[in-house]
Parts: sequence; C-alpha cells; structure tokens
Amino acid sequence: MLPNFVIIGAQKSASTFIQHCLAEHPEVYMPSGETPFFESPDYEQLTISSLKTILNGRTEKRVGIKRPSYIGKPEVPYRIQTHLPHAKLVAVLRNPVERAISAYHHYINGGFIPVRNVEKGMRQLLDGAYQDKYTRSREIIEFGFYYKYLVQYQYFFERKQLLILLHENILADRLSSVQTIYSFLDIDPRYVPKAINARPQAVHYNIPRLRFLSLRNRFIYYYNPDRTRVFMREDNPIGKAVADTIAAIDDRLLSIVFKNRKPAVSAELKDRLFEIYRGDIERLQSYTGIDLSHWKPSYGTA
Repeated sequence: MLPNFVIIGAQKSASTFIQHCLAEHPEVYMPSGETPFFESPDYEQLTISSLKTILNGRTEKRVGIKRPSYIGKPEVPYRIQTHLPHAKLVAVLRNPVERAISAYHHYINGGFIPVRNVEKGMRQLLDGAYQDKYTRSREIIEFGFYYKYLVQYQYFFERKQLLILLHENILADRLSSVQTIYSFLDIDPRYVPKAINARPQAVHYNIPRLRFLSLRNRFIYYYNPDRTRVFMREDNPIGKAVADTIAAIDDRLLSIVFKNRKPAVSAELKDRLFEIYRGDIERLQSYTGIDLSHWKPSYGTA
C-alpha cells in the first residue's frame, strides 16, 4: 500500500486540522504527524519500502500523508510523481504575510530561531542576519511563495489532481471546506468529523511565554547536526517530567498573566512583507483564478 493522496501544505495554514478531519473519516487512513519521506535528506536515505511499512495492512479507500513543507521543496513534485503518479494533492494557502508571522513564532517555539519579538526579529531575518546561524530561518519567508512552487507541480500532475483551498475560507466555514476535500477524494461528503471545531496547533505568540517554554526543548527534543530537524526524546523520563512541569506552569499561571494575543505588527513591517510576495500573489491569482486582492493590507503601499 502506498498513499493515494498527499496534503502538501502550506505550513501554518490549517493542514493539521485537515489531517485530523480526514483521519476521522471511515474511508480514510492517515498516520499521525508528518511524513517527510519525499524531501531531502530522507529520500536519499530511505527506500519506498519504508513508506509502505507505515501503511502496511491498510484497506481504506483513501490512504494519505501530510507534510506542509512539501509545497516549498523543489525536489518533491518529481519524487511524488515517480512513486505516486495518480495521487491527489491538497494545498491550503494562507495570506503569506500572516503565514510568515505565524511561522516566525512557530520556529521560535521549535528552537530554530532565537526568542525575539517579531518587530525586531523579523527585520533581522529579512536583512539576512539569521541566514548563517539559523539554517531553517529562510523557510519562514520562502514557504510563502506559493505560485513559485505550486507551478512546479503542474509539470508532473494534471490540474484536476490538485485541490487548492484558502485558509480564510476554512475559518469561515469549516464543515463546507472539509466536505469539499471529502468530495475531491471521492469519499462520503456527508460525514461530519468530531474534530470540526478543534484547533490542534494553536500558535504561541507571547514572547515571555515563548522564552519560558523554550526551556523545555533541551529536555524533550534533540536536533540533527545542522539543526534542520527536531526529534522527540523517547527515553528520558526525568527530562519529560521537567518539560511537563514547565508546560503546566505555563498553562496554569503564565497563560493567565500573559494572554496569547497575536502581536500588533506594524504597518511598515506588513508592507515590507507584502512587497516581497506581491509578484508571486499576482501570478498565483492568474494561475488559480481565485481573487486574492484581500491579501493586500488595507493600508498597503500603492
């Protein structure tokens, strides 16, 4: 058994919510978490048998995997087509400016960039201050160039194999959006998942809380040598106890003192981010036929 559909992204655009709603459907099987098989270095180190193994014995009509970074990895489309030529692909796109801001805080939480407020840290990132020491920091901006990477899929897949949804439409009508995916995958669209009102990966935005929560990382994670991948520590009960204590203090005390509100990002910074994405958004709009004019900040530059 190999996957017959793949959620390719985008990062911080409700792909985990979609995964949970799909995994509940009786005609679908999806392994938990992400499956990075098709991206480097995994693809070079593994064989297709390793992907078959995690799906061994599944008999559901649809079997799928999720990896939000697939939408921003140029090596992936050809590899998916090589092994899964008839697979259906699902992409959920979010306003790239808002996605970058969310990803910025997500990367802090994962220990991939330093704990700094978004006004200071994002400017430093845009000015190139992170690129040498923090290898994955480039993804925060790069993964928002949707057209640049989606167009590469068109060389290997028919357009009817790709479903594109917008993050804001999912927020506006979750059930309709999920049932659109069900229909695309040719499974019963009438099914209503219990996860329809869940928010499985809420982003931590508060900097004092992020600084405190980052103390957990050394106890629950380990990183590869170039710090591009993070792995859970499986055999460290003392470390897990420490990490659980930190999380409990955050949940029961810091979450009350420091509310988890999105930061008030300045118009100047949002405009700077939008100008980075302007051309890609225009090309994406032409490619998809979807009106994306609402992605421009209302105070944006002309």
